[in-house]
Amino acid sequence: MLPGISTYLFIEDRLDLDRLAALRRQGFQRLEILALRPHFDYRDRQFTGEVAGWLLDQESFLHSLHLPHCLEYRPGRIQTPLSIAATEPHRRTQAVDEARRALEFAERVPCPLAVIHAGAVEDRYRPRHLDAIYQSLEILVPFAGDRGVRLTLENIPNRLSLERMGRFLREAKPGDVGICFDAGHAHLESTPADRITAAGQWILTTHLHDNHGHRDEHLPPFAGTAPWQEILQGLADSGYDGCLLLEFRGEEGDFRTALASAREACNRLEACWETVRKTPAREE
Repeated sequence: MLPGISTYLFIEDRLDLDRLAALRRQGFQRLEILALRPHFDYRDRQFTGEVAGWLLDQESFLHSLHLPHCLEYRPGRIQTPLSIAATEPHRRTQAVDEARRALEFAERVPCPLAVIHAGAVEDRYRPRHLDAIYQSLEILVPFAGDRGVRLTLENIPNRLSLERMGRFLREAKPGDVGICFDAGHAHLESTPADRITAAGQWILTTHLHDNHGHRDEHLPPFAGTAPWQEILQGLADSGYDGCLLLEFRGEEGDFRTALASAREACNRLEACWETVRKTPAREE
């Protein structure tokens, strides 16, 4: 298991090198940067240069870049949502353009993966939404590939579910695209193990957080009602052996306390992962 963490941990604060170094000292081996402004201002060339310079000395610490799903994030408020599944051409173009701006960070430091939402929460499952995603990926896949980045679609709580994403990737073949399995989002909709089975071979990375099954709380794993042994068993049975990446929000307002919570959740995930790896795969 490769323990990873997202800078979502301190989404309401600006990313800085001191906090990145603190994540590294806690033993996390992989990092996802949440490309949301002002948390991470990917348009600021001087700032991104400083972050990239630090990462270049960290031996493949950067695992993924979470591409923007809004133009600006403020505590409790999203300004100008972005969706690559938008059926209005101007909205889809805006989402693609912002994703490309964020992907330019990979020109400065190697970044294996980028995560992008498969639409917005309010999007409905209609063929025209999948057409919009396909048109967006026709632009983004080669743009990311030229920078050494592989795109992954994240399941979010809308009708463009994990099963349909897997079917879409299998049938539409939009290029070298995988899935980011978000356990918290899957828990809001149905049994996560079923979602994992449906996604199968497409899962390239994860977002691990918890909730109580009613709203997207982004709690630490084991702080809600998600069935973590079942989730990890599903991942193991599907052959996944990559990064188990935490994506929860530190609610305490104290970065050191949030960091301790992340380390505790990571330790529990590691123990659970070792248990399920020793369990025989389920019969289909």
